[in-house]
Amino acid sequence: MRSSFPSPARLLLVALPASLASCAGATPDDARTDAGAAAITTAAAEVLDFRFHGEVIAGPSTPARDAIVQQLLYVFGALRTSSDASGQIGNVVLSDVTETASGDQRRIAYRASLPVAWPRGDAPPASYDLVLPRDASALETFNRKYDGRCGRSDHGAENFWHDFRPGALTCMLADADVVRPAAAVTAHAEAPPKYPEYGLVWADGRLDAVAIFTIIGRNAPDDWGYTEAQRFLDDARRGLEGASVTENRASRSVLRDATLTGKVMHGGRLRDVEVDVLVVESIDDAGADFDERYDALSERADLVLFNGHAKLGANTNALGQKGKVVAGKYQLVLLNACDTFALVDSAMTDRRRARNGAAIDPKGTKFLDVISNARPGYASNLANVAGEVYGAALGSDWPKSYDAIVGAMPASHVAIVYGEEDNTFVPLRFLPIVFEPRAFAIDRASRGPGR
Repeated sequence: MRSSFPSPARLLLVALPASLASCAGATPDDARTDAGAAAITTAAAEVLDFRFHGEVIAGPSTPARDAIVQQLLYVFGALRTSSDASGQIGNVVLSDVTETASGDQRRIAYRASLPVAWPRGDAPPASYDLVLPRDASALETFNRKYDGRCGRSDHGAENFWHDFRPGALTCMLADADVVRPAAAVTAHAEAPPKYPEYGLVWADGRLDAVAIFTIIGRNAPDDWGYTEAQRFLDDARRGLEGASVTENRASRSVLRDATLTGKVMHGGRLRDVEVDVLVVESIDDAGADFDERYDALSERADLVLFNGHAKLGANTNALGQKGKVVAGKYQLVLLNACDTFALVDSAMTDRRRARNGAAIDPKGTKFLDVISNARPGYASNLANVAGEVYGAALGSDWPKSYDAIVGAMPASHVAIVYGEEDNTFVPLRFLPIVFEPRAFAIDRASRGPGR
């Protein structure tokens, strides 16, 4: 982890209590195949593919994918401590998964393709030697044995993977405890510049957004969760005509609930805009009151903007399991918290694939794009980052590409987009020639204001 909290303005958005659960979450035991590399957009890192053969021991009832992801979580600490890099572990692509019974355990062999965000400017290696626990059913024993020798857990013994440092001078790993797959490293497949599906965002003639901010330090009016939520609300209000804010009734889980409404000129007409801003303690332990409120909002939301503590993935993965998924409804989701690129699981894409049908939406990304962070985020950037995504959607008469959107975000966050490989939106560079009473003219308004 970077330097410990030097000032409140640089509070890391990863949660610190030792009692936090692992971020991996439950993932379906699917044999997801490598059907082609997904497009990934980032301005602050070089995206690589780590391809390797792996093996893991699992208990009798643990789904194969769960066991593999539990093992691969240790890639997080190894990459972070040795190379300042980040692998997209929760969405690793697996193929050729085979299982062999071994007493009351199973030996699982697999092939993996893991996208890795590598620091831009650092020459990537041609290969990378990974070091992983051999037995996913004995991770507690592994953690006790090597915590303090191969890194020191700062987030509780059960989360030793976060700080695993196999390259430490004091780290002497027994061969019986680890596997050492060699990953072939290649550049991730590049794609032409991609855009959010602005046409689908405005398909119903309006823009709906829900922005969620978590408490960062303590439930007090001066906490970053409250102040950044207000700053986002103020900025969003200034972009609307006839804007008004309604304060809704708070509840146990929803500490503040505000609704901003107004209008914006889009496509030559005034269109309705609604932005709902919620402040919560956390998502993973939110009650039924949050679910009821978020169900209604997520059902029509074009943008879902999460800002705050990741809790080692527990918050962001809980959010992926909540809300309503509507068939054919496009959403742009922001996960503005620490290391969400690495730690987000497949719940969001799994639910969309199930709702839309695998024939229409085989990867669960046809109607979903996700902006995540490959590095820690900072509390003082919550409103800024959320505002970049909201502003791009609001001003999509002059469409911004994902390169432009993430390029405007703090470089320290290493913002990364995934799920955009199947997007079809193409901006009109020029509007058609139009007839005016005195002359023919080319309307260049689509280039943007002031040009």
